[in-house]
Amino acid sequence: MKKLYLLSFAFILCFSLSSTAQKVGLVLSGGGAKGVAHIGVIKALEENGIPIDYIAGTSMGAIVGSMYAMGLTPEEMLNIIKSDDFRFWLTGQNEPEYVFYFRNGNVKPTFMEISFRFNPHDTVRVKSNVLPTHIVPTHQLNYAFMALFSQATAASEQNFDRLFVPFRCVASDIEEKVPVVFSKGSLGDAVRASMTFPLVFKPIVIDNKLLFDGGIYNNFPVDVMRNDFNPDIMIGSVVAKNPQKPTEDNLLLQIENMVMSQTDYVIPKEEGFMLRFDLKNFNMFDFTKADQLYQMGYDSTLQKIEEIKSAISRRISEEELNKNRQDFRDKFPELKFQNVYIEGIDSLQKLYVEREFHTGNEVFDLKSFKKSYFNLLSDNQISEITPAAVYNKTSGLFDLHLKVKTEDHLKIMMGADISSMASNQAYIGLSYQNLKEYAQTAYVDAQFGRMYNALGVGVRMDAAAKTDFYVKFGFVTHKFDYFDGISLFYNDNRVSYFNQQETYGKLSIGFPLTKKGRIEFGLGGGYLADHYFQNKSLITSGVKNDKSSYSLGSVFVDAESNTLNRPNYPTGGSYYAASLRLAGGNHNEYLNYPVVRELEGQELWLQFLGKYDRYINLSKNVTLGTYGELAISNRKLLPNYTATMIQSPAFRPTLHSTTIFNEGYNANQYAAFGLKPIYSFNNQLHFRTEAYCFVPYKTIYRLPDESAAYSKPFSDVEFISEAAMVLSFKKATLSAFVNYYSAGSNHWNVGFNIGVLLFNKKFLQ
Repeated sequence: MKKLYLLSFAFILCFSLSSTAQKVGLVLSGGGAKGVAHIGVIKALEENGIPIDYIAGTSMGAIVGSMYAMGLTPEEMLNIIKSDDFRFWLTGQNEPEYVFYFRNGNVKPTFMEISFRFNPHDTVRVKSNVLPTHIVPTHQLNYAFMALFSQATAASEQNFDRLFVPFRCVASDIEEKVPVVFSKGSLGDAVRASMTFPLVFKPIVIDNKLLFDGGIYNNFPVDVMRNDFNPDIMIGSVVAKNPQKPTEDNLLLQIENMVMSQTDYVIPKEEGFMLRFDLKNFNMFDFTKADQLYQMGYDSTLQKIEEIKSAISRRISEEELNKNRQDFRDKFPELKFQNVYIEGIDSLQKLYVEREFHTGNEVFDLKSFKKSYFNLLSDNQISEITPAAVYNKTSGLFDLHLKVKTEDHLKIMMGADISSMASNQAYIGLSYQNLKEYAQTAYVDAQFGRMYNALGVGVRMDAAAKTDFYVKFGFVTHKFDYFDGISLFYNDNRVSYFNQQETYGKLSIGFPLTKKGRIEFGLGGGYLADHYFQNKSLITSGVKNDKSSYSLGSVFVDAESNTLNRPNYPTGGSYYAASLRLAGGNHNEYLNYPVVRELEGQELWLQFLGKYDRYINLSKNVTLGTYGELAISNRKLLPNYTATMIQSPAFRPTLHSTTIFNEGYNANQYAAFGLKPIYSFNNQLHFRTEAYCFVPYKTIYRLPDESAAYSKPFSDVEFISEAAMVLSFKKATLSAFVNYYSAGSNHWNVGFNIGVLLFNKKFLQ
């Protein structure tokens, strides 16, 4: 009997010990957005007391696994996936509050660049942006992974076995063609490498290895779980499958088969359980369906939970789980920085970058870092910053390590615009930029076309400090030729009925005006010449055209804010501008109609111009644009009507209206407003309608002797409307439009436009 008791006690003890020692490993496959189902799996396991002692994942499985391993709850993980921040990470878009317009140079009508980099050994590296190495910009990911994972890396002392749950993830070394398993180091870098899908994200270099998505060689790391942790039971969550057989007409399948190796998505029954899901209605980028995917993972796990519970006798209570999670998170040091270490650039360039973060040895937090980080990346001089936060036990703060890459020194920029109207243009630009203690940029721009020809030269110097500023000088000589007629296509034998020529220079100093704007104070001088016929019937009569010339100077204050998503046909963001200038000088008229005469005079006037263009999202597909302009000028009427109209402020709200001269929308004082309902079919294709009302304070009209006079106040109102179908590319648009002008002789216009159409500002703009 005594022996029987001893045997029973030994059996119970062994069972108890085995139950207590029973360890569970969770393996998460890659699969893009479908991997959100993993979070539902974790939630169901936690609710039923199933312990997760180890976790391993690839790609999206690495993202979910790492967040759990660092102590986030399933609810917290799901909220991150659904957040705007996560959307910014995946698209590379900047949050509107971190778009620093101040550092941006003027927008150029370019869609292709060829760049050259010079190094100390007098060699030149050439690259082009025609075939980019990745689609999604990296700056958001670089920031996000540092901000999200640095504290967990510090708490675990860079040992993934010391995380809240021991963790492994897999990346791919494409040179050696082998998987790379991460068990230590920077948690953010490990996950960043594991989810770097080829062509979509830029690869990351760790230990001199160029690393890509782990799914290339091991998309379901059961072997890693088995070899590194050897758990008693494994639970596998699979949201991926091997690529389908490629077909001759499906490029994506061909690429997928070339890139991805075959993966064995199986855990033997004697080693654990497999969870699979019906995901045929979801794709890799369906992150907007996060709630559905989460629920699918949760429900599918509950359907199998009794079978899992019967095999895993050990339980962990909610209280114990929460305590363990909180105990680990309590080890997180506050994410504050002091020492800044910069590599990849020379000493003067380091001074420029470091001044952006602090000027002494003061401590700064993550919010301050984020502002400075995106501010620097708004600079045309810096192409990439890879931040790493390394905990310093001595100071109790994080040391900030920055790998900085500067933009290439020399760029050749090319662009074009093809139109059914007279505005066919070609653009070529050359810019040289050099980053030292100050950022220096010099450029030469040229545009060629039937309607517009220009040459521009300029330099700009930026100083990075807590008080940013820049100094710039620009020289422009350009000519506008305006044509009359309603032909869909313009022939070479058409004669312009007037042209404007301007040659001017401006010197200005600029300062930030909030994060999205800038304000410039400057002065300028220029020579302007207008050649015109006061009556269009004289164009072919043999009468020589008239000429008005102006030698002018101005002092000005310009304020501008711009977050529009594209220069032509924008659908998002906003633009605000206000300009106040005092201008004056000499003017000379050489008139041949109605009689030959020469006139001269002097003038001095004050001019204010204001403009706003804002887009409001009303629903997923519908956007409403609102537009307004205000012009106030006390410039006196010039000796004849045509000269007065050419020199007066002009309302040109649409792309087509910038290519024509319609005197019905010119006035020295006017207000204008418009509405632009837009329906977006997807991110590239949209249909838009635009309607504008132009209200001059006093309309300028022509007297019988060709002089100009004012009407009574508010005696006239004009309208412009347009409808367009627009296909947007990364740096260009294709549009087909029809529009209507209530003023002028050509009321209706139909046409198309493809490319980027931008002109240099006129001297008085």
